[in-house]
Amino acid sequence: MEFHNLSSPSLLPSLSPSTLPPSPSPSPSAFTTALGSPGETSKAPCHPASSPTVSAFLAPILCVEFVLGLAGNSLALFIFCFRTRPWTSSTVFLVSLVIADFLLIINLPFRVDYYFLHEIWHFGATACKVNLFMMSTNRTASVVFLTAIALNRYLKVVWPHHALSQASVWAAARVAGGLWGVILLLNGHLLLTAYSSHSCLSYRLGTSPSASLQWHQALYVLEFFLPLALILFAIVSIKLTIRRRGLGRQAGPRRAMRVLAVVVAVYTVCFLPSIIFGMASMVAFRLHACRTLDICSQLFHGSLAFTYLNSVLDPVLYCFSSPKFLRQGRALLGLPQGRQDSAKDDESSYQSPAWRREASRKAEAAGKLQEAVSLEVSLA
Repeated sequence: MEFHNLSSPSLLPSLSPSTLPPSPSPSPSAFTTALGSPGETSKAPCHPASSPTVSAFLAPILCVEFVLGLAGNSLALFIFCFRTRPWTSSTVFLVSLVIADFLLIINLPFRVDYYFLHEIWHFGATACKVNLFMMSTNRTASVVFLTAIALNRYLKVVWPHHALSQASVWAAARVAGGLWGVILLLNGHLLLTAYSSHSCLSYRLGTSPSASLQWHQALYVLEFFLPLALILFAIVSIKLTIRRRGLGRQAGPRRAMRVLAVVVAVYTVCFLPSIIFGMASMVAFRLHACRTLDICSQLFHGSLAFTYLNSVLDPVLYCFSSPKFLRQGRALLGLPQGRQDSAKDDESSYQSPAWRREASRKAEAAGKLQEAVSLEVSLA
């Protein structure tokens, strides 16, 4: 998003093109916005300068993220598709997250080239639109399916008998398909936006606050804070449920807490830095603090390395989420297995001991009743 891909266009007010030192081709500013209001014309607007240092930093970092992300997610996709049987509802959302990561990975080489040439895009306007659309879709999909994974664990622990908690794999697949449809619609405006010159940044869309830009800004804010609130709600609810039902020694609830802890870590490490520096840049622009704006805009641009990092960190989440995935990954890499977690990742592993004893008692009673009925019929 570069306030483009993983993030969305900019949340920031629009700034006119920055004044740049001589170069083979004009380079866009590190962070430009499009919300200037008529009442602010009394002061000259700030022009955040593009930083060759930021481009020099991003190009090699994105190369490393591409290699690690491709290796990790290729391994994950192979394990899920060929070594994981049977699938669960959780597996469906994990695979959707893998697909979202590949949307980013296949586009990273183009961004590496872009920053290697100091923010000069030479693949054409259509390729730019597709590139920004797929990277922005990656950010939205990553956020959505991280949230879906958290809520899936929440349902299994807090509402284990609810129909949603016991949904089949096909039901989960239909939900995932519906979510993908919504995600594509939310980011479709990037395919309709015109990009000019040699710049290819979704957060630099001109000087007028177009409807597309305003939507992009709103989506950027909502897709961070709203899912984060849902994830934190799931964590608190699971923690309280574990204490209330005495599930602290059960493998399922413990794994659920580990998964959600990793989800929060991935979420904050990848997406929080760009949010902080983006909003700081907006405030600096409003206050006409040009020096501060220049620093914040460069920090924002550099923070894109963290947003792209999500494709590298997600395979770590898969290891915490599924003992089967971890075992298969170790086997494929020739690593020692270590201590095995024999608990099944199904509904029963999330139940309290008292509930399981009651269920066992009812099943035993039903079996005896069936025996009695069968004996009576045979004697009749």
